[in-house]
Amino acid sequence: MPLPTPNKGEKRSEFIDRCMVDLSTKKEFKDNKQRAAVCHSQLKKAAAKASVVDWNSWNDQDIFYYFSD
Repeated sequence: MPLPTPNKGEKRSEFIDRCMVDLSTKKEFKDNKQRAAVCHSQLKKAAAKASVVDWNSWNDQDIFYYFSD
């Protein structure tokens, strides 16, 4: 099964929440720590490919990733 990836304009916190739920329902990774590590790894890979990274300076959870088509 493919691993979740962030959607264009999706907040970091929203992606992590969505990814954790997705991985738990597929039962690919049984441990919460393992799911969190996979989700953060996916986010790191996506951030490296993002065309634009934008954030709210008041809240470091409000990081948005934008990808060129």
